[in-house]
This record gives sequence, structure tokens and C-alpha cells, in this order.
Amino acid sequence: MFDLIASVPGEHVVEHTTGIYIGLLLLACVVGIVSNWITHLPYTIALTLVGLLIALTHLGPRIEETGFGKELIFFVMLPPLLFQGALHMELNRLVQHLLPILVFAIAGVVMSTLVIGGMYHWLGGVESLLVAMLFGAMITPTDPVSVLALFRECDVPSDLKYLVEGESLFNDGTGVVIFTIILGMIVEDRSFTVGAASFEFVKVSAGGLLLGAVLGAVAFEVMRRFEDHLLENAICLVLAYGSFWLAEVMHVSGVIAAVVSGLLIGNFGRHLSMEKKTRDTVETFFESIDFLVNSFLFILIGLELQTVTREQLMANLQPIGVAILALLVARALVVYVLYGLLNLKGTKRPPKWAHVMFWGGLRGSIPIALLLGLPSNPLIDTYRPTLLVSGFAVVFFSLVGQGLTMKPLLAALKIGRDASSKE
Repeated sequence: MFDLIASVPGEHVVEHTTGIYIGLLLLACVVGIVSNWITHLPYTIALTLVGLLIALTHLGPRIEETGFGKELIFFVMLPPLLFQGALHMELNRLVQHLLPILVFAIAGVVMSTLVIGGMYHWLGGVESLLVAMLFGAMITPTDPVSVLALFRECDVPSDLKYLVEGESLFNDGTGVVIFTIILGMIVEDRSFTVGAASFEFVKVSAGGLLLGAVLGAVAFEVMRRFEDHLLENAICLVLAYGSFWLAEVMHVSGVIAAVVSGLLIGNFGRHLSMEKKTRDTVETFFESIDFLVNSFLFILIGLELQTVTREQLMANLQPIGVAILALLVARALVVYVLYGLLNLKGTKRPPKWAHVMFWGGLRGSIPIALLLGLPSNPLIDTYRPTLLVSGFAVVFFSLVGQGLTMKPLLAALKIGRDASSKE
């Protein structure tokens, strides 16, 4: 941002940039007010519609004026999203559903990346297989915020809720790891080999897990020795960003480090070292950051899409259609195949839950953040308009199409408050 400010002539650049930030924040608040008072739409769906409106009308500043660089998106936007998601996950519930969660979050993410990437390459007209696979990894992570809000409203069985939430928490990690590995191959012009990719995946995942556990444990030991809600909140903020940053500096997974450290603080720190005032402060603070980050991401993708011309949009209708189709095909294969295999192994869960997991695998802020954070590279720049419109189309279809039809699906399956028999 400072490079941008320094490069623009005039005495009022700082005021101009600050005004843009205030305007974006005001827009986020207006969207929240409208979604609560008037439309009653889930906030993420309302944000998606606003992003589309900005893209179509070209309202707002150019994205370069905001000062949000590619690395800034990755290092500033992702850590609090991941940390906040892990903060609320109950570890004992996670352990109860660990096998299906890990199966969906590892085997499922790999399957989804390959299916989406393959269809995007062979049917979508994307000639570079690596770019197609990058797109597959980018849109694989699920975002169940809207679905979980509906689950609470409809009193859906808690086991189903934790299965969906746990899968999302961990497939964020594995999806971003795979995305980072493929992106590294593109940027460094390395050829893809299964052996090298598998080794890199294990190395960065294990390294991120270990580092996140160590930093989370250290933060917990520090916080348990005093009671100060402001200082403990600050420590959590440093942990969220510090675990991510240090992991990336050490060339391991910052995503997994942030998730693991958040899990430790959420399950041990909140219950063993925090008083109620501290817990309320930390939870409210990170919920507020989550609100702001999600708001900025969807507004920024609207600004980014302004760079796509009408001709480029019309030329990419085929990749857009294939991307949405691939999303559904991949999700169906992952859920129904793996769910069936898990039930054969003995983890008997109602078959109708598979339909909820299939249709409830929404895409949201993580794919948007990855799209916005794509670096400048000759190969990526060639496909950037295609990736932008396809990625946003997938998120739009997922949040609006699937999100708005989730409640009728629960009612049709008789899952939740109105079910004749709880399962």
C-alpha cells in the first residue's frame, strides 16, 4: 500500500486512500443493515449480490486504488478467517468424527481437485493442466457459515452439524496447501510429479501442524498465568497472524498452523485460562474481524471483476458453465462415494445426511481470497480473466443457488425441527 501511495502524485493521497477504506466499511455496514432489516438474506449471500452489482455497474474505485496487494490479501485476510473458524470447534466433538472428517478433508479434497481440474481442462478449454488443477484446488474449500446458521435455526442434529463444520475446517487447510503447491510449480516453472507433490504436501502439512501446536501451547501457558481480557485478546491476535506468518517463513503451511493454534486456544485456552469476560472479548473481537474480512473480500472481488471486459466475459461462458458443472460432479462423487464407504466400514449415519453434505458444500470467502491473491505471472495473467469469472460464478451459484434452497431441502428430507423423527 505504501508503494502505491508513494507512487501517486498529489498531497491528498493518504486522505483519498483512507476515504476509500471508510467507504468500503460503510458499504459493508449498509449491506448488513439491508440483509437484516429488509431482505433477511444471509449476510454472505447479500455480499455476493453486492459484489456482482459492483462488477456490472463499475461503481467504486479501481482495485489498484485500494492498495490491497496480492500478498496483503494472503497474509492479512486469511489468518483471522481460519483462526476464528477453529476457535469455535469443540475438540471432543472433532475427535468423535475424526475419521470421516479426515477422509473428506484429505481424500475428498484430492478427489475434488482432480475432478474439477480435469473437467476444467478437457471440457472448459483451459489448455494448461496446471492452471486447471490450480482452479480445482482454489474452489474446493467449503464455507458452511450460511448452512450452519440454517442448521441452528432448524435444530439440525448436532452430529451432522459437526461433521459439516469439521470437514470445512480441515478441507480449508488441505485445499490451500494443495493450491500453494500447484501455484509454486507454476511460478517456479516446475513440472508436476505425483511423488514430489505428495512429499511437499506431507512436509508442509506436518510442519504447519507441529508449529501451530507448539505456538498454541506456548500462548496457552502464557495466558493461564494472568487475567487481563485486553492483553489476552491481543495475544490471540498475535497468535493468529504470527503462527501463519512464521509457518510461511519456514516454508510450511501457515493455514494449518493457524487452524491448529486456534483449536488449542478455543478448547484449552477458553476453558482453562480465560474468565467469562475474556472469552466474550476474544469471541466478539474475532467475529467482528471475520465480518470485516468477509465484507472486504466480496467487495474487492467485485472491484477486481471490473477489469474483465464484456468481450472477455462472453469468451469465457464455456469455462464458467463447466466450472459450475464440475463443482457439482466433484462434490457428488466425493460425498456419495466416501460417505458410502465410511458407512460400509461401520460408521453408520443416516443416508439422507449425504444429500445435505452434497448440497451444503458451499463455497465462499476462501476461494475469493485465493482468487484475489493470485500473483502476477505470465501463465496466470493469461488465464486471469477466465479464473476470475469462473471462480466468482462458482461462489455465486453456490451461495445463492444452493444457499437459498438449503432450507427447503432440509424440510423435504425431514431433517431438523420439523422432522417427524429425529435422526
